[in-house]
Amino acid sequence: MSKPLVSVIVPTYNVERYVEDCIDSLISQTYPNIEIIVIDDGSKDATVYLLNQYKDKIKLTANDNNKGQGARRNQGIKLAKGEYIYFVDSDDWIEKDTIKELVEQAVKTGADLVRFNGKAFSEGGVTLKKEGQYNFSHQLEHKKVYTGEDLLDKNRRSFSASPCLYLIKKSVIDQHNLYFLEGVLHEDEYFTTRVFCAVESMTYINKPHYNRRYRVASTMTEQSNLHKLKSFESYLKIFKALEKDYQRPELKPAQKQFIKRQLLSVYNGLQQADIHPVNKRKLKELKSVTFKDKVFLVLAKIKQRM
Repeated sequence: MSKPLVSVIVPTYNVERYVEDCIDSLISQTYPNIEIIVIDDGSKDATVYLLNQYKDKIKLTANDNNKGQGARRNQGIKLAKGEYIYFVDSDDWIEKDTIKELVEQAVKTGADLVRFNGKAFSEGGVTLKKEGQYNFSHQLEHKKVYTGEDLLDKNRRSFSASPCLYLIKKSVIDQHNLYFLEGVLHEDEYFTTRVFCAVESMTYINKPHYNRRYRVASTMTEQSNLHKLKSFESYLKIFKALEKDYQRPELKPAQKQFIKRQLLSVYNGLQQADIHPVNKRKLKELKSVTFKDKVFLVLAKIKQRM
């Protein structure tokens, strides 16, 4: 019996210090049937030069212009020929048996989505925040298959936006026209919300397959005022995109509730953003957040403090 092809999509941009660790971890996988699709986003350093050293083992597309990670992930999806899609960030790396274990569980259960754990490490004096946020064993049971409303409830309670922490069937992406928002930060917040609403079954492996690097000046650690403002504007666009999805008539009640919770989560983050109050006036444009929703958020904050 032939093993299903897995398309591993890696967007790169100015990661000359880290990209070899990433690619080496992919080409050393114990699973044999992988296509490694690397999409460079107009790097100005030695990233493309280093990637060219792997030209016999990866499928490299080097772009001259910079469009952002969302656009390059979308580009990778269009090129992918695999039955399953997996995303890896170019400054991170995975354990050598990752793809093998994920595919085995996916094939055994027939699940649309396989979730698993990651672990974070830092360099350059960066302090780890919420170090345990990539372990979902407090909500999910090892190798259990989730379906129906239980699936949505469990994914909501253990929500993590990073697509690097799950393997997904390509047919789900194609059937539901799933894509990343382009030209924004945190584009995975939108994509993952839509994925969790689209899949009909999910299973979980309680093992830290993914290694996430916290480094200076990355999207996760950048703290400049300009970055904070761009982050706010990005989340505002994500909110409006999810708001449109929330209005889709074909959604089931449980799906609408899931998206509404994600909308409120994004809105709560926008409220707490460390930016000038003038910029926050844009929140008044968000008509889908009702007075009842705002009371819910206040009560939730009070409950967290208790």
